[in-house]
Formats: sequence, structure tokens, C-alpha cells
Amino acid sequence: MGNYPSLGAAVMNRLSCLETEYFGPHASVVSIELKAAAYAGLPVACIVLAQTLVDVIANEQAGPAGYLDRITFTYAGNKAALSWLRGRRNLLLHHEGPSDGLMGESKAEEWLIKDAEKAILTVLDYLVDLDVSK
Repeated sequence: MGNYPSLGAAVMNRLSCLETEYFGPHASVVSIELKAAAYAGLPVACIVLAQTLVDVIANEQAGPAGYLDRITFTYAGNKAALSWLRGRRNLLLHHEGPSDGLMGESKAEEWLIKDAEKAILTVLDYLVDLDVSK
């Protein structure tokens, strides 16, 4: 455990195109950290930062939360994917029992990479729906 394979090229390409011009300062820093975690191959950090970015975008008044109607946030993103992301992040941060990928399973690295990719795509799709990114 620890020598994770790289995230997929398609995910990394989309992430590299993430624009932050409409973000507030907090969201800009979180998005930079998310990119760095993805490039460094840190899947757990990617999951945590992806959900953090969703939360910051929805609440930071210096960014989209300050100029978009709240109804826009209600309809943005795939609700099942966003719910999965919050749940996955919570399992990682709030140890309430065993969590897939953290129990020394032989496939743990693969699972965590797939989860990181799903987390990144979830946040990127959410931002596209908000019309604040490509």
C-alpha cells in the first residue's frame, strides 16, 4: 500500500482544465490542492478535497454562492454521485467502522484510485452544472 497507480488520463485531463476564475479564494486554494493530490497519486486526499470543494463552492460568498441563486445549487450535479461522495468522504474522515480500501485488502489501491476518479468527476460535473467550469 502506498505506491498507487496513477489516476486515469481522461480524469487528469479534465481536472487540468479546471478553471477557478469564478471561485472565491478558499475554493481556489482547495482546487489547487485537489490538483496537487491527484498529480501526486493521493486518492484519499482527492476524495476528501473533492467533497470539500463542493461544500466551499456552495457556501463561500466570494464565489458562486455569492452570485448564483440557491435553486441553481439544488439542481446542480448528480444527486446520487454527490451523496456517494459525501458518504465516502465521511467514512474516510469519521472512522465509524471498517471502510473499503483502508482494511489492507489486496485490491485496496485499485478501489481507492477508482473512488478518487469518481470523486473528481463528481465535483467537475457539479461545477459544469453550475456553469462555473468546463
